[in-house]
Amino acid sequence: MQQVAQSSPIKRALVVEGGGMRGIFTAGILDAFLDKRLSAFDGYYGVSSGALNLSSFIAGQRGRNLDIYTNLCLESEFISLLRHIRGGDLFDLDWFFQKLSQQNALNFPRFKKKLNQQSFTVVSTCIDTGKPVYHSIDSNTPNEVINDALKASSALPMIYRKPVFVNNQALTDGSLSDPLPIQKAIDDGHNQIIVLRTRQASFRKHSATGSRIYAWKNRQMPAVSMLIKEQNTIYNQAADFAESVAQDKSVQLVHISPLKPLNTSRGTRHRNHLFSDYHSGYTLGYSLAEQLT
Repeated sequence: MQQVAQSSPIKRALVVEGGGMRGIFTAGILDAFLDKRLSAFDGYYGVSSGALNLSSFIAGQRGRNLDIYTNLCLESEFISLLRHIRGGDLFDLDWFFQKLSQQNALNFPRFKKKLNQQSFTVVSTCIDTGKPVYHSIDSNTPNEVINDALKASSALPMIYRKPVFVNNQALTDGSLSDPLPIQKAIDDGHNQIIVLRTRQASFRKHSATGSRIYAWKNRQMPAVSMLIKEQNTIYNQAADFAESVAQDKSVQLVHISPLKPLNTSRGTRHRNHLFSDYHSGYTLGYSLAEQLT
């Protein structure tokens, strides 16, 4: 772990990658952080499932994410390949967020109290421009806007066909435009950045036929279609940038990523695989927390 120059006061950010059900790995890391009482962060940056995981962490709701992944996310109403083949959503985010508010709601008072002193940025993508949109969530943000921002950040057009509107702006999943918002954290003045990944640090994407098919299916949204087509390039540039920042003496970058490919994929429905990856994340998170506290 390289050191930031002594003259620079530490301003620590926590950046959490998305990845659908692979987010169970970062859920384990964050629960370990809560158990070790590691909360000395100045800013949080979440993308897709990473943003949802961070909301539970900020609210201090240990185990909430684990319960979401291993129960609510496994309900047949949430993920349905048959529904998707028939023209519906692979992931029914409308049903998911409604059920979440009823069964395992975010503790908004604790969540907002924490954000009196810290910042939380949720990343989504503008459908019209294809540019990233950074929602700054604070103690004054209405609950409905928080829920909509979290939903928009997870609304990957390949799994959820409709845009999500936040403040009258049509949005989609943040990972399309900024899968690892490290540059945003640096621009905001952070010089120690903890990055939680759901892929191995060495992982790079390859061009896939599926991306070209989904790009064609979303051709009515040209900017989004282009992002889908270029996903391998966008992701790989973000991963390469993370490596370059790790060599920068003015910024301390700490990666915590799977030691091997996770058992889970974006749409995994195997509870035992989810628990396995949760515990892998917890073990790594517990070890890192001891170094950072």
